[in-house]
Amino acid sequence: MRFSAVLAVAALALMAYAVPSNAQMTVDKNRSYFSPDQQFGFGVNNSGLHIQYAMGPAFHIGLNLNLDFQSGNSTSETAYNFGPYAKFLFSGDVIKPYAMASVGVIQPNSGRFDYLKDGDTVTVALPKSEFRLYLALGGEHFFNQNVGVYGHVNLLDAKLSPSPSVVKAGLRGGVVGVEFFF
Repeated sequence: MRFSAVLAVAALALMAYAVPSNAQMTVDKNRSYFSPDQQFGFGVNNSGLHIQYAMGPAFHIGLNLNLDFQSGNSTSETAYNFGPYAKFLFSGDVIKPYAMASVGVIQPNSGRFDYLKDGDTVTVALPKSEFRLYLALGGEHFFNQNVGVYGHVNLLDAKLSPSPSVVKAGLRGGVVGVEFFF
């Protein structure tokens, strides 16, 4: 009886020694309670708005609905941008860095058309739609699971159609905005 009591005390001492008293739980910052998780939302930024779904705390998908007044081409004053995007958020504490890729059907020179008169025939020509790919890097701060502010710079703008295809790399403009999740 006395030996089993000593053995029990020794086992408790061994367990107390094996589990440190100052152990801290490690937390993946993307899994923190500040990141939206499986929530729908919308966002407003300096070039328009978007709707989105947070598939998890680190991956969002959405749809851009933009009206861009500075599309980067001196002959194009305005452009509509309609297309999907995907955003991957990396681990971070106060600001979570992210990478974003989006494709868009762009209608440049919106609100403008050309007309040609050939005898009695009048032909109206609208600007051709463009298919573009954008890559961006940025950061986002979430106040809670429902509100976040973000900003990114576009690093790649590739016009894939119509011909000729053009790829522009470098700082291609910035976007700042706020997102709301439900």
